[in-house]
Amino acid sequence: MWSWLLLAIANAGCAGLFPETFPPTGAPASAKRLSFTMIARNYRCEPSVLAVDREGRSALVTLTVRSDGVRHVFSIPDLGIRRYLEPGQEATVEFLAERSGVFDFGCTRFPVITPLDHKGKLAIR
Repeated sequence: MWSWLLLAIANAGCAGLFPETFPPTGAPASAKRLSFTMIARNYRCEPSVLAVDREGRSALVTLTVRSDGVRHVFSIPDLGIRRYLEPGQEATVEFLAERSGVFDFGCTRFPVITPLDHKGKLAIR
């Protein structure tokens, strides 16, 4: 039963079955702008905690993620974000933070189809 899935992954690669996803940005001119830098290392994200203070308005968050050593999949499932990073590659992820909450993120080996291992936390206030 699983053999067809393994064959599809081998032929198409994970990106074929689980394409990168990007949330819509469309930031208003009044949005606060914040930037963070992160390293994906050993299937963990450093830093593992990010805090965004929206100050009561929308915030456009720019997150630069660099893969160190091996291929990583960076994702924030609740925000619809998934990016593939080859070793040494850097990717920029932008999203509009419009609601408060604590969101899990991770730098994993495979696309997120199960709960994240080694979770990081994104706190938006």
